[in-house]
Amino acid sequence: MRRCWFTWLVALWMSLATAQEGEAPYLDGAMCPAPPMNPSTKPPTLIAPLAKPTRITLPRTQAPPQSGGATGESTVQPKLRVGYILEAPPYLLGRAQWQWVQATSPDGAPSMSGWVAHLELRSEHAVGLRLQLHGRPQPGMVFNIYDPHGTVVLPAQAHPDEEGKWWAPTLWHSDTIGLEVFVPETVDPQQLPEIVAIGYLYAGIEPDFTPAELGCHLDVTCYPAYNDFKQGVARILFPEGDGWFLCTGQLLNRTGGDFAPIFMTAQHCISTQASAHGMEAYWFYQTATCNGTPPNLNSVPRTTGALLLKQHVNSDWTLLGLYERPAGFYYFGWDSNSWASGSSGSAVHHPGGTFKRVTFFTADGTATDCGRQLWSSQVFLGNGTIEGGSSGSAGLDSNFRVRGTCSCAETAGNDPNGNPIWKCPTSDDQVWVGWGRMDLAYPTIRWYIYNMANPTYVDRAVSGDPNNAGDSERGTAANPFNTVYEGTFCVPRGGTVRIRPGNYNERFRVWRPMRLERDGASGVVVIGRP
Repeated sequence: MRRCWFTWLVALWMSLATAQEGEAPYLDGAMCPAPPMNPSTKPPTLIAPLAKPTRITLPRTQAPPQSGGATGESTVQPKLRVGYILEAPPYLLGRAQWQWVQATSPDGAPSMSGWVAHLELRSEHAVGLRLQLHGRPQPGMVFNIYDPHGTVVLPAQAHPDEEGKWWAPTLWHSDTIGLEVFVPETVDPQQLPEIVAIGYLYAGIEPDFTPAELGCHLDVTCYPAYNDFKQGVARILFPEGDGWFLCTGQLLNRTGGDFAPIFMTAQHCISTQASAHGMEAYWFYQTATCNGTPPNLNSVPRTTGALLLKQHVNSDWTLLGLYERPAGFYYFGWDSNSWASGSSGSAVHHPGGTFKRVTFFTADGTATDCGRQLWSSQVFLGNGTIEGGSSGSAGLDSNFRVRGTCSCAETAGNDPNGNPIWKCPTSDDQVWVGWGRMDLAYPTIRWYIYNMANPTYVDRAVSGDPNNAGDSERGTAANPFNTVYEGTFCVPRGGTVRIRPGNYNERFRVWRPMRLERDGASGVVVIGRP
């Protein structure tokens, strides 16, 4: 996995935000300098591969029944539903067979002693499964997701929400999910988290899922001009209510070039902290050669969870802060000016949740009928199209700067099951797409991407922006954030977060260099306690 550790060479080659007086700023994209992978890195393995599993049968996975829809043309939001969530049967880990082991820890440290259990849950017809747990793991506990029929092992990194709930990695291409749990002998097993919910996925893998991808999509690997840009785009899986959905998102550059993990997608994809918290971003889900075979989803790098930073409903924009270092290493530039009619554009996206494609279009510059303030565009014959799962992809101008986020697209109505019938452009029938306008979203999202406040101020006493859908939280002394975590995503690398004294009931991880300090001459700042 490529990661960005160092940024001090960025100024030698990165274009900074530019604006004349009275003009809106813009910023070019940048590649994050990334050292090569450590050749000694080993794939993750189970702690006790020979442990006897406890096997439990879950309800059968099935797509929900849908009513037939109208056959006439329509314009819909292209996010793709691929599954649902049900409560887990009670006390699943309590039914597991535990055995004593002495094994080498995953990081190669000296051997450790404790108890291990393997739990294997099967749901007939599932193409993937995901587990939600409740409870904060104690130090030394290890959770691994594995495929009982293969060699896939996915270590679970816990990011509990305010209620203590967290999602383990999704296992695809299998109707059975395995969970290995290790509890050190020094830890009270009564503090073990419990499985509380299960995600059942009935679609979303190559090549046999519904709705099937269209035949007019263009493999992005066939277009060398996009070799850099595709490295910053991710396929995202996220919960919404009781369902699972797929969209597209990408990393966004900002002034100062510190490569903070700022991630953009459509607001109709992710509009709540619950959806952001459960989001799983899949990086490099793309072919290695033009029209080649895509990788197995279980083999690509992924990051889990994000903080909802800002959303602008009318222009269909959401800005997120990733909990973990992104595997992607291209950060898209942007332009907050109005997009002129007749401008050429493109988008890199995951149509139907499949591997990465590119679409070319011409911006029309007029409003669409999608119920939001959007730019419309026309996709021409032979230049790709938009489909469910493309939502949230960036509309790029000829300078490869973000101008919008994919919001809605034209369909040929619905099939008998109620699924949208996506369109390929023809010589006499083009496809229209709506892009959420960055020039409208910019006044709200700018505080994380343009001349960010340093010091960044935090005060728990301010009311903040309801649902993060406003611009009163800016990180300035006059308009501080009301949570420390928000401030850590705003502050430039090596900058300072100044916190008004008080108790901040937050738990989070900081992995970028910054300074946290009290604001004022007296008082105490407490983080992690009500």
